Amino acid sequence: MSERPRVVVTRRKEQAGVLADKLRAAGLEPILFPAIQLRPLPSHALDDSLKNLEMFDWLIFTSSNGVDFFFRRAEELELTLELPRTAVIGPSTAQRLAEYGATPDFMPEEYTGTALASGLGDLTGRHVLLPRARMGGLAIVRRLWQQGADVFDVPLYDTITAVPDPAALAKLAQGYEAVTFTSPTAVMGFVKLAGRSQGAAAVACIGPSTAQAARASGLAVTIMPDEYTLDGLVASVAAFLRDA
Repeated sequence: MSERPRVVVTRRKEQAGVLADKLRAAGLEPILFPAIQLRPLPSHALDDSLKNLEMFDWLIFTSSNGVDFFFRRAEELELTLELPRTAVIGPSTAQRLAEYGATPDFMPEEYTGTALASGLGDLTGRHVLLPRARMGGLAIVRRLWQQGADVFDVPLYDTITAVPDPAALAKLAQGYEAVTFTSPTAVMGFVKLAGRSQGAAAVACIGPSTAQAARASGLAVTIMPDEYTLDGLVASVAAFLRDA
């Protein structure tokens, strides 16, 4: 193993820097290999929701990308928003929300969609706005329905496989000790672009849904942190490689 273990970052290009910086701070060498990119969808449903926010009892964000698409469209429409009660899936989404001057009313202790929905309790007769990726997991939608919510599931964007980058592929071919995944779509994009990871490389997933996608893609998950955050992921990877 090299003096600074090489760790692959599969996040999309615009988001890779944050994780890369954390890996460097932990004594690891990040290898940037964007596996996914975003493709915006027509905004008709979002526009209608933004113009009628007063009808919703809850606004739910399951990713920082969703926050960006939501508020950027509001800015394009020159709308001044009065948000309903707002829930976020975890700290990174809460941080992104804060960048737009808003504070969440609820964040679950376990950073999963199911835990988020469950934490909102009885939603009978409540209108819930859920702006998110079109291919996002349905577990949160089903749980909201089970709790009686009238869910407005608004697709904002598609997550698609990134355009192959020859330079990134060349760096990958030089070898690595671990590969990190922060979403199920990153797993699928990586496998499509690079095949399954090197046999000796550790596979690190940020949380249960990502780990499930990795296993379904034929990857043996080696690392999953107790706290489903970037900091938790980096700490777990560093500890694993230090002890390897």
